This record gives sequence, C-alpha cells and structure tokens, in this order.
Amino acid sequence: MIHKALFILLITIVSVFNVFAQTSDQTAQNTYLPKIDGSLKTKFEYDLASKKMRFEVRNARFGARGNINKYFGYRVEVDLSDEGKIKMLDAYVKVTPIENLDVYLGQRKVPFGTDYLRNPVENLFANRSFVAKYVNNELRDIGLVVNYQFKFHIPFDFWVAAMNGTGNNNPQWIDKPNYAARLIAEPLKNFRLVGNYYQATTVLEKDMTMYGGEMRYQTSKLLIETEFLKRHYSDTSSLVHDQFGFYIHSYYNFFTNAKMVQVISPTLRWDFMGKAEQSTELTADRITAGINFGFEPKQFKAEIRLNYEKYFKKALPDHFDKFTVEFIAKF
Repeated sequence: MIHKALFILLITIVSVFNVFAQTSDQTAQNTYLPKIDGSLKTKFEYDLASKKMRFEVRNARFGARGNINKYFGYRVEVDLSDEGKIKMLDAYVKVTPIENLDVYLGQRKVPFGTDYLRNPVENLFANRSFVAKYVNNELRDIGLVVNYQFKFHIPFDFWVAAMNGTGNNNPQWIDKPNYAARLIAEPLKNFRLVGNYYQATTVLEKDMTMYGGEMRYQTSKLLIETEFLKRHYSDTSSLVHDQFGFYIHSYYNFFTNAKMVQVISPTLRWDFMGKAEQSTELTADRITAGINFGFEPKQFKAEIRLNYEKYFKKALPDHFDKFTVEFIAKF
C-alpha cells in the first residue's frame, strides 16, 4: 500500500512539473513567434488642369519581425507595388548586447530625416514631402547601424551608420563606407530637436554631404513639425550641385464617440525645394490641405484621406494642382 501511494505521488509530481514545463515552453514560443505586418496605400487622383484622372496602388508592403532570444531579433519586408515595382526593403538582424543599445546589420534606411524614415501609411498626406521624395530619397542601403538611447535628464537618441553606398540590395565591393549620424534630443515635454549628417559617395555622386535639422511639438491631439536639409555633391562630370528642401506640416485630431469614424484630422503642409547651381530659385513650391478620417482610435491604421495640392512653382512635369482620395490600411 505504501509503495502504491509513493508511486501515485511520484506520478502526480512528474505530471505537475510536465504541465508547468509545457506552459513555460508555450510562453517562450509565443514570445519569439514572428509578428506578421503589412500596409496598403491605394488612391485616386484627379488633375485639375488637364481634367485627367488615375487609380493607383502606391504601396503594398508585407513583412515580419521578431526575436530569436533576448539578444537577437530580425526584420524582413518587401513592397509588392512600389510605384509598380517589387522591391526588397528591410532585411536585417538586430543584436541587443546591453540595455538601450541596438546593433543592426543588413539592409535598412540610412538614419537620416524624419519624413523619409516614416512608413508610407504613417505619412500625414497622400503624397510625400519634397524633402522625402527628392532631396533625401533612395537612402536605403546595406550596412551597419548602431543606436544607443541615453537616459539622462534630457533624453538623447543617437544613431550612427556605415553603409555600402551602392544602394538597395546591391552588395558591391567598395573602398570605404559612407557614414551617417543622427541625434535626437527631447529637452522639453512633447518637444524634440533632431540633427542629421551624411557623408557619402555613390555611383552618380562624388563627395556628397548632406545635413539637416528638425523640430517637433507633439501631443495626443496636435502635431507641428518642420524639417530642413541640404545636399551637396559633384556628379560624374565634376559639376557641383546644391539641393535644399523644407517643409512644415501640422494636424489636429478630433476624437469622436462614433462607431465608424473615430478620429477626424485636418492637415496642412507647406513645402518647397530648390537647386543652387546658379541661384537659390525654387523648383517646386506648394501648399497641401487635407482631412483624414480614421476608422480606428489609433492613427495610421485604417483611414480615408482627402488632399488638395496647390502649386505655386512647378518646374517638374508631374507637378500640378490635383485632388486625391486615398485609402490606407495597416495590419
């Protein structure tokens, strides 16, 4: 009888430990399972000058991120429709050796410029600013990026990068890498200052230097943000180029109690860009006014956006006054 009782007790103890072990394993698996995400931007545009119109799938992104353990993480993302082309976007491994320090190796955007670093659905407007689209465009590259967050009385977020300079998914041999630095400071509540610097050489640009500054004030309802940057380089014919860009944009969120439209956000932006080979004359200057209807309490998840763009200077052929209706979905 005693032996049977001890046997039953032993089986009970083993069973209990097995249940706890399975629960622990399941918790660990859930912690390190990949998180699938994606975003879609679809829109209708109407040219107010020519009276022509078009429908477009601007972005169709699909990706995954996750952790292998507490030290190693990863991110992969592709765009099935980046202006009609399939592109590999992010593809990197992240290592966190100590708290507040992240080291990335692989492909990602060069840490330079807030508007450029935004995911397409997180843009406030249907069309990107001139700063993001032209002046600091095509800065996704393969390299090493280090981020450290200083938890002082004034928080600092510091980024440095060494990149190939050969562009998206193009691992060519190089003599020396391109270098970037980005410093974010928050001296006051809801207010931040940012400085950016990039020293580079690419296939078409020699001795390129980019620098810029940003300011932002943001609360749960209000955003006011501005950014200025300049790009200086020599082309393959040794002709020196200077480009510059600027924007200031804002929104204000009105939260409703409705079941369908939960956030209504009027938006406004003024942006311009120019070249300085001969003068500082602007090549493009516009005002964008819009209103975003959010179908989730959190912005940039499910929205319908209405935008009107008014150009005062439009040297490029695709610059014209237009009206845009955009649908976005992020999952």
